[in-house]
Amino acid sequence: MVNYAPARYPHGTMLTVVRRGTANARDWQGDHVTATATTHQIGPVDLKWLTDSTDASTGDLLQRLAQITAPLGSDVLASDGIRVPGVAHEFVIDGEVRVAQNGYTGWAPGVRFKIAKDGTNGVRQR
Repeated sequence: MVNYAPARYPHGTMLTVVRRGTANARDWQGDHVTATATTHQIGPVDLKWLTDSTDASTGDLLQRLAQITAPLGSDVLASDGIRVPGVAHEFVIDGEVRVAQNGYTGWAPGVRFKIAKDGTNGVRQR
């Protein structure tokens, strides 16, 4: 079996992951704690814009969709929000976060997921 080197994206984009706490979170003593958002960065990642358009059927509605390939071991959950540098709004993860593995060799280029934004409030309409 051939061991390929992990994929690296030296000229990629650094993303900020926003993880919000749950409303019923408890500390080590069992007391309720305030649900606060924590942030951390992942990357550099490979970011490919798939859609960047405006839907004018019900007003001007910006729609954006991008595919992200992050290094293996990146800390991303399907419930996280994603901030892209230079973009004012926050994206949500559209679908699942998966390790993209080659069926023949077993080599994985990284963690793959899609980020999306539509709607005036920046949240993907489901």
